[in-house]
Amino acid sequence: MSSELQDLYQEVVLEHGKRPRNFREVEGANRKAEGYNPLCGDQRTVTLRMEGDVIKDVGFLGQGCAISRASASLMT
Repeated sequence: MSSELQDLYQEVVLEHGKRPRNFREVEGANRKAEGYNPLCGDQRTVTLRMEGDVIKDVGFLGQGCAISRASASLMT
């Protein structure tokens, strides 16, 4: 991986770790998934509002490290 690409990746992860997108429970959610990593203690709950096969809204809550928070933010 080039140095520029690595710097960009690090910048994106840090930004999402500090200011995660969709860090909330979805109002009217009709789907929910919970995850727990016993090795580090990270906990995440993802909520979705689906209409048919279309995701209309998505959010997540939980506790954990910045990388876990950033990955959930990027996923949503």
